[in-house]
Amino acid sequence: MATIRDISKYSGISIATISRVLNAKGNVSEETRKKVLKAIKDLGYTRTDMIKKTAKKVIGIIAPGVGIHYSLIIEGIEEELKNTDYEMFIATTDQAIKKEQAIIDEFMTRKIDGFIICTSKKDDEYIEKLIQSAIPVVVVDRQESEINTDSVSIDNYTAGQKAVEYLYEKGHRKILFIDGYIYSHQPRKKAFIDFAKKKKDITLYIEQGGVTPKEGYKATKNFMKQKKDITAIFYVNDWQAMGGIKALTEEKINIPEDISVMGFDNDNYGNYLNPSLTTIHQPRKEIGMNAANLLIERIEHTCKSKVKRKILLPTKIIERESVKDISEGKIC
Repeated sequence: MATIRDISKYSGISIATISRVLNAKGNVSEETRKKVLKAIKDLGYTRTDMIKKTAKKVIGIIAPGVGIHYSLIIEGIEEELKNTDYEMFIATTDQAIKKEQAIIDEFMTRKIDGFIICTSKKDDEYIEKLIQSAIPVVVVDRQESEINTDSVSIDNYTAGQKAVEYLYEKGHRKILFIDGYIYSHQPRKKAFIDFAKKKKDITLYIEQGGVTPKEGYKATKNFMKQKKDITAIFYVNDWQAMGGIKALTEEKINIPEDISVMGFDNDNYGNYLNPSLTTIHQPRKEIGMNAANLLIERIEHTCKSKVKRKILLPTKIIERESVKDISEGKIC
């Protein structure tokens, strides 16, 4: 059986560099990475990780990070695998496409039996390569993707519609949408844009944010400098909204008396913010459980259909204290 030392001797590349490639670390050129992967393939190298010693089959999970959103999805996957012969191996990309490509290549050398991928739309090309290699793949948070594979998500466009309609019914006509960069954020934004075009009496502002409290804080601060009149802010996730609330508080803006705030996800801390956060609930643990089920069925060939299955789970509005009804002067 080939070892890393054999790969080093065969390729002329140091063991330290080979280790960085295998563990998807940085500071490795694309040319060197390809040379290492070719040597791995030529020598038939496979890693003897404990993960292969303790399970009959292994599922590789790729996510941008292990924050609240993805940790809950992964928790659902883990729950579904608990009483099976499957183990999971998790890798995070930090939204770096090159890192994701290296992770996928590394997973291939480990002979992973299937993938659950929760990443950005910029990686479609790499996922297509996996599908072409006949390795089962399930994607999450990618409802609008053109990738021909099984998927589990919520209807992000409809969820965005629920949010903007809710704010509209509460009398809000001047709304700020703090954007993000995850695949699922874009249909939410489109729902707001389409609704504003249809109603005509809405003034919609869009500010680029991100996903973290720091990015929500910065985006809110940047917009407030423009001195534009708004009555409500929608954040693409609750984590981002937490930073926005801090920014508004620093600006001496009262929530919801001066500006209403609405989030997305229904994170468990939302009920303990002051004021408690009105948000959209999405069933993230159930997304993970469904994704694991779909993938196992493909790996075990219990699903013979060539038609790719797309599961959309429901969302709902969670009303708390951060949105004011300015048409009747009530707090919802």
